[in-house]
Amino acid sequence: MERYFYFGEDDVATTGEACMFPLSSFLGMSPTGTAASRAFFKARNGTLTDDVVGVDHTGTGFKAFATELVKFLKANQRNPFLIVHDGESSTSILGSTIVNVTISSSN
Repeated sequence: MERYFYFGEDDVATTGEACMFPLSSFLGMSPTGTAASRAFFKARNGTLTDDVVGVDHTGTGFKAFATELVKFLKANQRNPFLIVHDGESSTSILGSTIVNVTISSSN
């Protein structure tokens, strides 16, 4: 069974900015600030430019954010859809920790 990360920007209802990546295309994460990180995925369109998802997480540093993400992956091994953020903090995996998601795609 393939599993997928789902990310949606806060205003996804009006912008349509959302994406879903197979977990197998996940390349890693890096911090971009004290409360921001980027997740990298193999490009969906086959180019050399990776797809990038930016995540702003308030009150949580990179290590704590990455640790919570790993816990979420372990706890939901039978769920094929891992909703990291969908624009409503009440349904994000980390509750109110994630305040914003930006999507930069090579498509």
